[in-house]
Amino acid sequence: MRTLLATRACNGCQLAGARLEGAALPGAQLRQAMLREARLAQANLRGADLTGASLTSTDLRRADLQGARFDGAYLTGAQLQDANLEGADLRSAYALDGADFQGANLRGAQLAGSKFFGPAGPYQRTERTHAYSVPSGGSNLQRADLRSADLSEAVLSYCNLQGARFQGAHLRDASLEGADLRGAELLEADLRGVQLEHATWVDGTRCGPGSVGRCVPLKP
Repeated sequence: MRTLLATRACNGCQLAGARLEGAALPGAQLRQAMLREARLAQANLRGADLTGASLTSTDLRRADLQGARFDGAYLTGAQLQDANLEGADLRSAYALDGADFQGANLRGAQLAGSKFFGPAGPYQRTERTHAYSVPSGGSNLQRADLRSADLSEAVLSYCNLQGARFQGAHLRDASLEGADLRGAELLEADLRGVQLEHATWVDGTRCGPGSVGRCVPLKP
């Protein structure tokens, strides 16, 4: 931790559980760093390089991650509520479905092809077979600011997108199947080719079959 705070460079460091709340680390080099369960709430990580970093269950609430790089980073269980991720590159990040982005600023973020859908919730054990399984679900992006973000071909199936702001966002060919869009703002968003079947539209309408690029109300 002393090395990181003094030089802002600690590639490959073992910082699991480190207490770094509010730390000033703009431009930090943290490639391949182990930051599992680290406490980085309100830290300044603007422009940080988190390539390949393990951010499993890391507390990044209200952290400044503007322009940060997450190539190959693992975000399982990461807490990113109200974090500033404006212009961040998350295209190659893993386990976005396991992170909480409620209220996060993702304006202009690079999210093309990102997958926000997958395992969600605790592992469930089947007593007869002793096998473990995980119910499927999507990320929490409630009230997230996604204005002008690139979400082309992203998978946002079954995500909580209530109140999210998508003005000017690029959503071409993205999947929003089963997503909850109640109260979302979609003015000037590119919805060409967007899959909306089973989604809940901004006004609460359930979208039925054939909902591609627009919500076709589900027939009673």
